[in-house]
Amino acid sequence: MNTRTATHLFGAALLLAVACQSTLTGNEGNFQFSYDADDWLTDFNKPVAVGAYLDVSVREVANFMAVDLADASFDDPAVLDVVDFAGDTITIQGTGDGFALLQVEGSTNSGETLTDSINMQARVPEVLVLWHTCGGETQGNYLTDQRVWVPFEMQMDNASHQPVIGYGYYPLTADTDAAALDSAESGQQWMAFDTAEAAGITVLSSDIDDTTLTMNVVTPATIDGVDEPIAWVAEDIDVGDTNAFYVRPMAGDLPVCQAEVDNTVVSDTPDICTVTDTEPVQTGDHEYGWFSVTGVAEGECLFTVTYPDGNGGEGASAQFSYPIEP
Repeated sequence: MNTRTATHLFGAALLLAVACQSTLTGNEGNFQFSYDADDWLTDFNKPVAVGAYLDVSVREVANFMAVDLADASFDDPAVLDVVDFAGDTITIQGTGDGFALLQVEGSTNSGETLTDSINMQARVPEVLVLWHTCGGETQGNYLTDQRVWVPFEMQMDNASHQPVIGYGYYPLTADTDAAALDSAESGQQWMAFDTAEAAGITVLSSDIDDTTLTMNVVTPATIDGVDEPIAWVAEDIDVGDTNAFYVRPMAGDLPVCQAEVDNTVVSDTPDICTVTDTEPVQTGDHEYGWFSVTGVAEGECLFTVTYPDGNGGEGASAQFSYPIEP
């Protein structure tokens, strides 16, 4: 039995997926405009990708109450266009390269009708960045017949790598049907893919630069090992503490990303620690295989992770250790 120590320690705050926004006060100072963002939060005027959509909310500057919009339009719809607006939200689309002025009219919470405007821009992105939530730099393993997520960023090819934002525009081509993009479910940070029922390989190739990403789609029977569990622990586990972990199966030299597959985790030292299944924690990386470890007494906690479908149905197991402090 292979025994290893789970050494990856993370504070919970570092792993939580936090919803952030970029915000800007309008030119007239009446309304505040904002949208969900994951980078360059202080820069509201990141370019919207040509072909992409963005949802912009409008609130009062004085009290941040939602504005009931009566009108919204751009002065140059050939650059940016309003697709729809309802309540306090405007859906816009990048339609061409350049700048345009978004002009709105709406009622405040007190019933006053006000106007405001902001300058926005649209650009054709020049760089596509793709990566796996686990695995190698360009190759990653995924299980058959699952919904999986690939993180991405669009950028300009300049010194600052300025982000290009929006959803609904995904400039890539898959060379096989081993993994199919679901553009309706994809957003600004993640692309959603459905893997095929049979094993296969698909290469995602960017339509705007030379970026590629390979998705190896494997069956549960291909699982041949267990990756080192990741500890959801800020410092250590003391007697009486309960902390969450997650673990991934291995297939060859790489872990299997986002593997929703049967596994068992059993404490081999119940006098030192107990182990129980745990519902997935929202870390933002769409991983499964969560369990919790509770310290019972000081000592070395040993536990074994098994994937029963691995190794052609014979199972794949590994034992791990974690110290329980007094």
